[in-house]
Amino acid sequence: MYNNYGDNMKKILLVFITLFLFININALEINSKNAILYNMNDKKVIYEKNSEEVVQIASLTKIVTAITVIENTEDLNKEVIITKEMLKGLEGYAKAGFKVGDKLTYLDMLYALMLPSAADAAQALAIDKSGSIEEFSNLMNQKILEIGVTNSKFDNPIGMDSENNYSTAYDLAKILIYSLENETFKKIFNTNYHTINSINKKVEKTLITTSNLYDIDSSIIKGAKTGFTYDAGMCLASTTTIDDVDYLLITLGAEVRTVNNLVDTINIYEYYSNNYGYINILSKGELLKTIKVKNSKTKNYDIVSKDDIELYLEKNISKEKLTYKYEGIEELNKDIKKGDKLGIVKILNNEEIIYTYDAYLGTDIKYYNYPLYIGIGIALILIIVIILKLIKKK
Repeated sequence: MYNNYGDNMKKILLVFITLFLFININALEINSKNAILYNMNDKKVIYEKNSEEVVQIASLTKIVTAITVIENTEDLNKEVIITKEMLKGLEGYAKAGFKVGDKLTYLDMLYALMLPSAADAAQALAIDKSGSIEEFSNLMNQKILEIGVTNSKFDNPIGMDSENNYSTAYDLAKILIYSLENETFKKIFNTNYHTINSINKKVEKTLITTSNLYDIDSSIIKGAKTGFTYDAGMCLASTTTIDDVDYLLITLGAEVRTVNNLVDTINIYEYYSNNYGYINILSKGELLKTIKVKNSKTKNYDIVSKDDIELYLEKNISKEKLTYKYEGIEELNKDIKKGDKLGIVKILNNEEIIYTYDAYLGTDIKYYNYPLYIGIGIALILIIVIILKLIKKK
């Protein structure tokens, strides 16, 4: 009877998830209390919700643990023997199942740390690297200071709820962006399965486990790290690439014991990929403004775009709907030289400035030299006068 009840509840939950996904495709309403979406192509935040609120972040802490270990270890193939101390105090946390005496490499433990979010891997790495959790936490805090993060602090490598272990969605995005520049971290973050040969164990990414359990298609997500505690709620850090746009997303504080963090992530990615994209707003060689030229055979100078310019905008915006407003010099003269700034071209969508193009004089312009011409004219007149006087005397 218990099994039937569990199956029925699972079916009800799947129906709810399906309806929730369908409803939210065209309206971006999320359950997560904190979120930030980053366009990696443009290095720009494109969506945020309470992104600078300081909160508990559960196992997203392990992102900091991983990059700290990687950047402070010369040889990731170094072997570690698991000790009793490394497995102490981990009741209630996800574990890879290491046993005292197991011999593993740093690299294998990093996969266990990031894929199934193994607390035993986190603690083993911290103790072997620094001798104690406290000393390793100091190393973590030193690392985030190097990254330039200011509203985060860590006192354990696992993500245990603590007054001294916290961050923000904004800080986590900054940390993850930095970490993904490391090829080893990036490879682990994007991996779904890994086999630890020394203990004959295969570890799987929590995202895959959850997606399979609730029959959710999460293939839109390419790289991921999950997190959960009762204080932090359901958390997810992820990346994807859709239509050549690279996205990075942090969601925090979704309802406990749900898949709302996963649903939120899928909805956000689908919403932005469906409704936003790159639109050409300037084409190379496009005429932007014609300026008069004073005292020159060249009567006009054309300001043209030097490059093709594309912006990430709502798909319902077209180039034909945009307006272009020039502000700057209206007439060129001899005092304006090649390379001098002429002004700016503001590109507006419904009176909102979406781009500013700086216009410069791109060529040398030859001007009439009136003082020289006047001097030559006067000299010729004087010569003629002198000649006439000489002729008259004769």
